[in-house]
Amino acid sequence: MRKLAMRPSSALKKTRECSLSLLTCVMMGALVCSCSDRIHVIPDEAVPKPKPNVRISVNTIEQIPFGGTKSSVQDVCTKLTYALFTGVSDGGTKEMQVTQKLGVDSVFGTIQLNLSVGRHYLAVIGEKGGEGTPSVALNDPTKDLPYTVRFKSENKSGPKVVDTFHYFAEIEVLPGENDYAIDLSRSVAMFRLKLTNPVPSQVTKLRFDFNNGSNSLDLISGKGCVKMSKGDYVDMTADPGKTEFEVYTFPYLDKDKMKMTVTAYDKYNNNLAELALDNVPLTVNRISQYTGDLFKDGCKEYAQGGFPIQINDEWDGIDPGTF
Repeated sequence: MRKLAMRPSSALKKTRECSLSLLTCVMMGALVCSCSDRIHVIPDEAVPKPKPNVRISVNTIEQIPFGGTKSSVQDVCTKLTYALFTGVSDGGTKEMQVTQKLGVDSVFGTIQLNLSVGRHYLAVIGEKGGEGTPSVALNDPTKDLPYTVRFKSENKSGPKVVDTFHYFAEIEVLPGENDYAIDLSRSVAMFRLKLTNPVPSQVTKLRFDFNNGSNSLDLISGKGCVKMSKGDYVDMTADPGKTEFEVYTFPYLDKDKMKMTVTAYDKYNNNLAELALDNVPLTVNRISQYTGDLFKDGCKEYAQGGFPIQINDEWDGIDPGTF
């Protein structure tokens, strides 16, 4: 005799389905609770960063000081700026720019980077002093001077050029670790004025005006590329006994001579004395030194005084009219 299997009623079937759904929810909730204790958020700083594959070290500086040699960048520079670019054929974009300061950065003169394998352009600018920060810029690659250094400054009269050195070359980053030891070369010419007599007390500032200089550097040629139209000021109130003055500039393009004019002013901006020098030699890494007495003919005299102002406020008359 064949037994017939009993089929549950539809109501019982729905009840069992509901029980199963409830049991599933309870089990899922328990699973979530048990796993929640094992969920950890990794902070950004704990994420491993790519290991640097390039180290750049500034080992020596050529021709330091003018006419001598030193081997340590720490003895000469107080600021180093590194910049890296892709090649002009790859779009010529700036990849990074970093500035190090002596006494602030413990690894002054060495920098470690993570760079992609391939060719890059490396620029390093060294300065002795300087109030601003150089901006290594990439101009339109179709121009004659695609790589330039411009100096930014808070000074209203424009950035003041200091003793400056540079390096610029194409480097090739290979798989694995890469070490580059580079030498910087001086980029500026210097004018030095040595006075044989003290500066008179009424002089509050000296101004040095010259042509054929520049405050921007073309990294490829190593020459100035933007002609300067302003001079350098020296505040004599900060150091009244000073008798030796130095002015730096990047020689502009192929110019090898300049005209230098030195002017002394008082607090009222009166011209007290002036010295004009023609055909002053202008050569990178050479000093043009002039010695003498700027005030041998004395200072120009200006009388201080005033004059009264009177106003006649009476009208001459009235011209009548009607309408």
